[in-house]
Amino acid sequence: MSAMSNKLRSKLSLPVIISIILHGILIIVLGYQFIPDDNGENYGSINGNSIDAIMIDPSVMTEQYQRQLQAQVNQEKANQQRQEQLDKQVKELAEKAEAEKAAAEKAAAEKAAAEKAAAEKAAAEKAAAEKAAAEKAAAEKAAAEKAAAEKAAAEKAAAEKAAAEKAAAEKAAAEKAAAEKAAAEKAAAEKAAAEKAAAEKAAAAKRAEQAKKDKALNELLGGLTSGSPDVSGGAASRKGVSDGELNKYRSLVQNAISNKFINPQNLYRGKTCTLQIQIAPDGLLLNVTSKGGDADLCREALAATKLAVIPKPSSKLYNEVKTMTIDFQPK
Repeated sequence: MSAMSNKLRSKLSLPVIISIILHGILIIVLGYQFIPDDNGENYGSINGNSIDAIMIDPSVMTEQYQRQLQAQVNQEKANQQRQEQLDKQVKELAEKAEAEKAAAEKAAAEKAAAEKAAAEKAAAEKAAAEKAAAEKAAAEKAAAEKAAAEKAAAEKAAAEKAAAEKAAAEKAAAEKAAAEKAAAEKAAAEKAAAEKAAAEKAAAAKRAEQAKKDKALNELLGGLTSGSPDVSGGAASRKGVSDGELNKYRSLVQNAISNKFINPQNLYRGKTCTLQIQIAPDGLLLNVTSKGGDADLCREALAATKLAVIPKPSSKLYNEVKTMTIDFQPK
């Protein structure tokens, strides 16, 4: 309250002081007009005219000042009361606004927290669902891959087993065929050897018989033909034999060998083996050798020649074909 009074006095001091100063000046002026000159003339008059003196009662002025001061105090107090009420209303409005703001902020915070919690919950549920779906897909993929791998392994094992069984069967068949072939070749070789031995024995016996006959004839003729040279030479041996007949007989020998020759899948197509063949007059094979060509073909050709039935040459051909050379080519 003292602070308010001091504030009020500070506001009223300047107008009061000004009012006092103005009244003082007025009193001085009025008093100066009523001072007589040295001759006492014109006292109380101006320019010879009389004026009425105005007297100001200080108590009236003081009372008036007090009334003004009280009115100002009352006005100030009323203003202060209105200001206090206004401040109170402003404060209440501010408090209310602050409360409403705080409530709104609280509600907004609670709403944001609820929305955040809901979003987090939804995100967690979505992540859990996606994780579960991914795990399910991965499990299904792994199961499918495992099943496919097992199926592939089973198919591979079955294929390998079938291939092994096929290879074993083919190997057994090949071994059986090779054994049968070896047995046949052996039997053929043995037969050929036996036939050759028999042929050689027969040829030897025939040569011995012929030699005996020749000896007897020589003795009968007095040795005229004994040791006599063949003056006709090669020309005599070819007497009455044409190249066409020789080529025809050679072709028959080649066909006889081809009939006994085995050429699987035309393995020896385009290959050649040169054979030298010695035969008896009745066509019996006395000997066969290779004189060049493909080694594998020659091996098979020799075996086929030993099994072949060579046709008997005519008597006029024998001297030309008893030792012949053939370039054998499988058909």
